[in-house]
Order: sequence, then structure tokens, then C-alpha cells
Amino acid sequence: MQLNLRNTAFVVVLVLAHNLLFAQSLKNYGTSDTSATSDKTSKKGSLAGTWEAGVTLGPDFYYGDLNPYKFLPSHSISAAGGAFIMRQFTNVIGIKGTLLFGGLQGKIHGKEGAQPGNWSFKGTFLDFTINSVFNLSNLFSPYHSGRKLFVYGTIGFGVNAWNSILTQEQNGELTNPDQINGLQAACVIPIGLGLQIAITSKINAGIEYTVRTIFSDNVDQMVGGFKCDFADLLAFTASYRFGMAKNKVGMAKKKVSVQEYPYSGPLTYHPTAPEIVTAPEVVTAPESVTAPEKPGHEVPSASEGYDYVVQICAFAKHDYSVDWVKKHYHVDMPVTKERENGTNRYIIGHYYKDINVAKELCDRLRKKGIHDAWVIAYKNGMRHHVVIY
Repeated sequence: MQLNLRNTAFVVVLVLAHNLLFAQSLKNYGTSDTSATSDKTSKKGSLAGTWEAGVTLGPDFYYGDLNPYKFLPSHSISAAGGAFIMRQFTNVIGIKGTLLFGGLQGKIHGKEGAQPGNWSFKGTFLDFTINSVFNLSNLFSPYHSGRKLFVYGTIGFGVNAWNSILTQEQNGELTNPDQINGLQAACVIPIGLGLQIAITSKINAGIEYTVRTIFSDNVDQMVGGFKCDFADLLAFTASYRFGMAKNKVGMAKKKVSVQEYPYSGPLTYHPTAPEIVTAPEVVTAPESVTAPEKPGHEVPSASEGYDYVVQICAFAKHDYSVDWVKKHYHVDMPVTKERENGTNRYIIGHYYKDINVAKELCDRLRKKGIHDAWVIAYKNGMRHHVVIY
């Protein structure tokens, strides 16, 4: 009866977590004004290759011959804590090593013949397990870098070592029945369900419940009805993610640092005479370049006094903040936002007279995974509406 109640509760938590997962999943992060497919691609990242290290702390619950009935026993709760490290191989699968240390205790009221008697035990355990971790959120809904909530399941194998003492109380007298003294050990299989929240891109917090089956009937020093004893754990976790995540095309996500382009601060456009243009050799853009917004326009040349900027992205249905765009696209450079006819555009806050400099920056952004980056020309502070590169 006890095991049925505990297993039923575990299944109920799993079902509720499954519903929460799909209720919280984001179906759409926004559609680009010019390239919806590229925009969605740029938002998909990967956790593959990252590491996560953390600590865990919470109550552990003993179940066995000295606690066969109660789901939340008042005399069978102790504290446990430890540390773990995990390697994420894909968005769904990871391997976690966990080291735990905690207490054990249990008590049962009964009779010895016609006399009332109480049996109790106390002890400590040291537990090391290797666990497979399955990210259910990423399994049922593809991972994207904006996801904050993760539901996961674990199953593992390890060794549990314990030292416990059994005591009998009868008529107010305490005795120590025959028992095994010293350290004992047995295999343990943990099966768990957890919920993790990404507080930042590196810091996580979570909660996890693990059913931990110890393949021994001697944890409580009482051999009887339970063939295996249990030391379940309700753990609260805090962790730090490190290592390089990868984007969809398999390249490391690195910030584009402003030090890579040591130009002066963002330049406000001022009409400039043609004779001071720094790149007269760049006359026109390639003939194959099209003008998606006004295809009849001629590609502007440097000799006409144009300035060139790099646009990161554009959205017709979403109004994201500049800080969000910089964080999401991993850009460590000034970014400005323009709004025109309901469209929000985000551009690097530098104007360049040399179109080759703008192309170089655009290429670097594309290599970092910002597939919607392109070069746009401005004149007299007005957008020319021609994609140069």
C-alpha cells in the first residue's frame, strides 16, 4: 500500500510537469520582416558541449521495515546534501555524477510478546551515482536560447555505503539487539524527476525528487518484509553552466566584441563632400544584388556620399528592446533601433564611409550565426532601402 501511494504521487507529478512544459513552451519568437526562416534559425542554439556544476540540499525520506506505512513520516526524515557535475552531450541527453551525504532514521511501534516495544535506528550514508539525464522539454519541443523552464527525468546506478545502529525500547529500557557493526554497502538505483529554471544563461535553480532503491534489507538493521530499503531525496539545487554552447551550424557562440572594431563612437550622419570619402574605389555593389523593398533603385556608390551600416534583424510583429537583441544575438557592440511603418529594425550603432569595413563586420556577424545581417546605405540621415550586401 505504501509503495503504491508513493508511486502514484510520483506519476501525478510527472503528468502535471508534462502539462506545464507545453503550457510554457514558446511557439514563436517573432517573424523577421524580410527573412522569417533565417530569423528562426538564428534563435535556435544548442546546449551540447556544456558542463554544469552545482550543489544540492534537502530532506531525505527512509522507507523500510521500520517505516512501512507513512508517506511523509515524521520520524523518518533526515537531511542530505552534496554536489554534482554534468556533461550535456545533446539538447536532450546528459550524464551527471552525484555525490551525496546524509542521515538515516526510522521508528516503529510494536509488541514483544505481550509487552509493548519500540524499534528505532539511526545512521548516516555516503552515496555516489552516475545518472543519465533526459531533458523532456527539449525532447518534446526543440530547444531555443530563450527557454527558461526545463523538465527532466533521471535514472542511474551507483553505490550506497551506510553505518546504522538499531535500538529496541521495552518497558523504558534500551537495548541493542544483535546487528552488523561498521560500514556496509550495496548497489543503489536512483530514478527521479526534476524541474529547472534558468535564472541567467549560466545560473540555474531547481527542485528534484528521486526514488533511491538500495538493494539491501539491512540499512535499518531489520531483516523482514521489505526486500530493499529506500532513501528517497527531495533536493533543491543551484548550479552554474560553463563551457561553450554551439549554435545550429555547430560554431561556438562568441560575443562580437567592440574591441574588434576600434572605431570612434557611433557617428551621427552629416552631409559630406565627395572629396573626403575614404573609399572611392568602391563604386557600386555587385550587379546581382537586389533591392527587396524598392527594386527599382540603383545601388548607391561611395562617391555619392553614402554612409553604410550593418543591420542585425528586423521584426514586423514584435517590439524587442535593444538590450534583449544584444543579449540574444551575443553582440557586444552599440545597437540602435529604428521604427518605420510598424517595422522595428536593429542596426549596429556605427556608420562607415568605407563599404568594405561594413562588409567585413557583416561577414563576421554572419559567421557568428546572425544570418539576417546585411549592409544598408544611408544618405542625409535617411535609409536608402537598398540591400548593398
